[in-house]
Amino acid sequence: MAASDFIPYLNMIKASHMNSLALLRLIQFRAGYNLPIHVAVEKGHFARHGLKVEVAYTPGSIYLMNALQAGEFEIGHAAADDLVAHIEGQTGIPTQISDLFLFMGIYSGLIGLVGSPEHRDIHSLKGKALAVDAKTSGFVLVLEKKLRSMGFSPEDYQLVEVGGWESRYRALLEGKFAATLLTPPYTGEALKAGCHLLARADELIPVYQATCGIARRSWAQENAGALTGYIRAYVEATRWCFDAKNRKDCLDFLMRHNGIKQSSAEDTLDALLDPKNGLHPKAELNLAGITAVAELRAEMGHLMRPVPPPEKYVDLSYYRRAVGHD
Repeated sequence: MAASDFIPYLNMIKASHMNSLALLRLIQFRAGYNLPIHVAVEKGHFARHGLKVEVAYTPGSIYLMNALQAGEFEIGHAAADDLVAHIEGQTGIPTQISDLFLFMGIYSGLIGLVGSPEHRDIHSLKGKALAVDAKTSGFVLVLEKKLRSMGFSPEDYQLVEVGGWESRYRALLEGKFAATLLTPPYTGEALKAGCHLLARADELIPVYQATCGIARRSWAQENAGALTGYIRAYVEATRWCFDAKNRKDCLDFLMRHNGIKQSSAEDTLDALLDPKNGLHPKAELNLAGITAVAELRAEMGHLMRPVPPPEKYVDLSYYRRAVGHD
C-alpha cells in the first residue's frame, strides 16, 4: 500500500469501527458534575468499550424519568429521590408501574440553598416564592426539611416549578424568586453575582445519595454488556478526572461545557474532587445514602415507615460486574 493511500485507509477503518459501536442515549441535567461524561465521550472511554453515547439535556426531573420509562433514552442521571418518587408513584403525574432502577452513584452533597441579593438569611424567605425543579421529588425535600427546622410551615412559602439547575439559576439572577437550590458551577456563579449561600445540604443530611445512574430493568437485562461497558467507561473517566496531571484538561472541559471562566472552573473542579461531597471516585452507590433518601421522604409525609430497603430501588449486579466484584 502506498503511503498516500494509508491515511484514507485508516480513516475508513476508524469509520467502520464507529459504525459498529452500540448507541446509548443519555439524558441528564446541565451541571458541573457531568465532567466525567464529557471526558468519557471526548477522550474515547465510551468508544473503547464499544459504545457511542449521545447526550441530551432535560428541562426537569419529571420529564427525565418519564422519558426513561418510555424508552426514549437508555440511561439517565438524576437524583436518587426522583427514582424513589417514580417507583412509589409520587411524581404528581400518573405513570405505569416503574421499570427503573439505580445502578451507580455520581455524587452526594454538592447542593446549596442560595438566596437572591435581597435575601441574606433563611428567615427572610418567609412569604416568598422559591424556585424548585419539582414539588414532589428530587432535592425539594431537602429544602423543605431545612425550612421546617427553621420554624417554617408549608404555608410560609410558595414552591414554584421552574426546572433544572440552569433554569433556576437564571430565574434567581433575574429576580423572579427569593431562593433556590443550586449546584456547581451555578452556586459559585450566583454568589459572584451578589447572591448569598444560606445553607448546605450536607450540613443538614450528612449521609445522602444525590445524583445516580438510572436505567430500565427490562433494557438492562437484555443489554447487560452495554450497561457494564457504560459503567466501566464512566469509572475510567472519573478516575482520569481525579488524576492531578489532568487538572488543566479538566478545567478546559468545565469552561467549554459550562460557559464559565477559569476562576469558576477552578472552584467547580475543587468541589467535584472534594472527598466528602464531590464525585464518587469509583461511581459507587451509597446504600446508607439511599436509605437516608427514603427516610427523608417518610419524614416529610410522602412514604410510610418502615421505609423499603435500598434493594427495592437498586440493582448492583451490573456495577459489580463492571468493576470486577463478581
